[in-house]
Amino acid sequence: MTGGRWSPVERGPRWRVAVGVPPAAEADGWLAADRLADPASRELGVLLEAERTSSGHRTGHAAALTLMAVYAGWVTAAAVLHWALTDEVPDLRAGNVLVRPGAHGIAGVRVREARLLPPEAGEPSVALLHRVVLTGHLLPVAEALHRRTRAGLRQLRGGVAHGCATALCASDAEAGLLERRWRRLVRDAPGGLAALGETARVRGAGDGRERLVYLRRTCCLFHTSAEAVRCASCCLTDRAERLRAYAAAR
Repeated sequence: MTGGRWSPVERGPRWRVAVGVPPAAEADGWLAADRLADPASRELGVLLEAERTSSGHRTGHAAALTLMAVYAGWVTAAAVLHWALTDEVPDLRAGNVLVRPGAHGIAGVRVREARLLPPEAGEPSVALLHRVVLTGHLLPVAEALHRRTRAGLRQLRGGVAHGCATALCASDAEAGLLERRWRRLVRDAPGGLAALGETARVRGAGDGRERLVYLRRTCCLFHTSAEAVRCASCCLTDRAERLRAYAAAR
């Protein structure tokens, strides 16, 4: 793999990434992602408030747990899926990313420059992905949310794992390929992500197509929000029941 230009491919809203600085009329609505690693930053407070008000969470730590899963499932999702399908790593490091707050935390993602990152000499692409997406972006945000709200660090990292898995599970690519790539991603991943959930394959009752799904082992507390519903992958729901629900939904 070599560096070069990256052309974000529109595969649906989860992977929609705009390129370049926002228009002047919108500039105030975008937040620099590298500011989110500071637990005292205004930017982190803005995202937390967006999640709290849209979900109706009553506590800051519950809003933080939901936000982390949503953030990981949208902001860096394009990099995770692109790597899974091409073995290339787009530059979704925090310093290259802008986010726009909205319902459930995120309404838009931009990169200042659309580029692919070259690995260091002898570096596997998955190690580069770990540096870019995990240690260079998501795990510092989880740490900042932990320090700001006292939300459990393991639960926040569970949101990181869930968001990264969702990037693959929402894809129409072949389920076996996606599952192999997920296992490669979490093997030796920083943050202990491999222990925080598991993937499974289900066959849709409607179309008969096999798809990848994710089963969490940590809770984002979304069931405590005003919406009072459990996520499809919620660890509070029996595993067999979750798999049946996933199959029926397809």
